Amino acid sequence: MTLPNIITLIRLAIIPFYTYFLLTNDLFIAAILYGVAAISDILDGYLARRLNQTSNLGKIIDPLADKIIVIISLIYLGLKAIFPLWGVLILFIKELIMLLVGFFFLIRGVEIISSKIYGKLAMVLISISILMALLNISFSSVVFLIGLVLSLMAGMDYLLYYLRSLKTNKS
Repeated sequence: MTLPNIITLIRLAIIPFYTYFLLTNDLFIAAILYGVAAISDILDGYLARRLNQTSNLGKIIDPLADKIIVIISLIYLGLKAIFPLWGVLILFIKELIMLLVGFFFLIRGVEIISSKIYGKLAMVLISISILMALLNISFSSVVFLIGLVLSLMAGMDYLLYYLRSLKTNKS
């Protein structure tokens, strides 16, 4: 087990506590836990590259941890009408499709690619928008919608990559 994967597992362990504080409306503590999770995400990615400890397991559990905490956050913020529910649903469906496509291609032996710049930027903006919303900072929904657009662009790019890979593997 690599150090980056251990950090990711710790991030997964934060999620139940984060969810508890969301549901009890202690949004300041929830924001702190979300911030810790976001920092650990940056740290494990940096360490994986720096220590040359990237792994297929890490390529799956790292985005899975990110997606779980983001989806919990977005469902909460959408149901509270802080973010537009339609935007939350679009992002949820996109993330579910990307997860299923990733697993499908992993099973088929196609290389799982890491996030590209606009996928990373989308996640940064969505994370910032979640922190803004938890801390009751104005314009969080605008930042969320910009992140949503970038996330959809990144999703299309990944989908096209995997479709080209599928076509190449059939040839």
